[in-house]
Amino acid sequence: MDSILKKNLSYLFILQNFNYIIPLLLLPYLTYTLGAENFGKITFAQAFITYFILLTDFGFNTSATQNIVQSRTDKAALSKVFWSITMTKSLLGFASIIILILLLLVVPKLQQMYVLLSIASIGIFSTILFPVWLFQGLEKMSYITLFNVLPKVLVLIFTFVFVRLKSDYALALCIQSLGTLLSSLACAILIINQRIVQLYYPNISNIKSTIAEGWHIFASSLATNIYTTTNTVVLGFLSTNTAVGIFSASEKIIRSLISLFSSVSQVTFPRINTYYQESIDKAVNFGNKVLKYMFISTFITGLFIFIGAPLIVKVLFGVTQFSEVIIILRISCFIPCLATCNGIMATNFLITFGLKKYLFKVVGIGGLFSLLTIVPAVLSYQVRGVAIVATLTEILITIMLLIIFKSHRIKIKF
Repeated sequence: MDSILKKNLSYLFILQNFNYIIPLLLLPYLTYTLGAENFGKITFAQAFITYFILLTDFGFNTSATQNIVQSRTDKAALSKVFWSITMTKSLLGFASIIILILLLLVVPKLQQMYVLLSIASIGIFSTILFPVWLFQGLEKMSYITLFNVLPKVLVLIFTFVFVRLKSDYALALCIQSLGTLLSSLACAILIINQRIVQLYYPNISNIKSTIAEGWHIFASSLATNIYTTTNTVVLGFLSTNTAVGIFSASEKIIRSLISLFSSVSQVTFPRINTYYQESIDKAVNFGNKVLKYMFISTFITGLFIFIGAPLIVKVLFGVTQFSEVIIILRISCFIPCLATCNGIMATNFLITFGLKKYLFKVVGIGGLFSLLTIVPAVLSYQVRGVAIVATLTEILITIMLLIIFKSHRIKIKF
């Protein structure tokens, strides 16, 4: 392992520890202070706005990283990629705001939550301004670490200081949203001051090609969100805010673990692309090594969650209102293992090896399965039904990925 990769992994370790620890510090405080119902309101708003953030991002965090890797030694080419993507994201962000306004005018459920949805929509602007893909491609994880950690610490402090009552749920969401925006603004200022890129005016052709390159990743991301974010949204429409709050309490624990583990692919993705240009065998061996380590780590973590669920809930929540979270955690305990390994196989193997056409098919089938089963599952089993569907969907995706690799004679080893 060379010094650059070691350095990036060190920064990743710092970043993901903060990404893991801070939400776990906020989670018990917010659930206790706001209660399950109000906590459910803000998580529903965040989940709903995720669709628009997804549209704005358009899969560029993955597709653009490859372009940055290929052009990072050529500042003119690098600038062309940067500004073409930034302009495309700006146009998609504007379209997202228009669609959101139209939905707020016609959907009663959304009209009731227009204040929270308006606050959460700040995330759309943050997505436009924060080019994670640029720093990933340049293998400068120090910048990503800096501009993620400091705002999260400020969010934690301001939440503890100002959010004191159940009625402060809108303020809690506002603090989180502004923290992300602050990070994005600081990142934009750094790019300008450091002159990482030079000015370039993208034309229509640049924007069209940018959209075409990101389409497969966007489509797969959209399908992925059908079986992740949509679970919370469907629960919000079919059940109560309290049910959403209970599910979200469990979901945030699971997703924070997924974030902790799966972001390893953010660091290794540029490197496996570099190895692939040198030797296919070298790329396969490196990818398998990453997959093996992450499978062992996440599987052991899943066992700990299953056994320790009662203690986790007691320590984090300590109130009977969230006792159902124990069952949800046990149903979902191996989702971090499945989701992390699926993400590594999809990113480090499918995309790198030129098989990204399968990516949309795999997650599309997974999304369709989730979409067809989530409503009857919620109506029959409420919150537990959502956890069951999420687990079965990840298992289905794992099976499909392994079948694809076997058909293309790519030897995947856990």
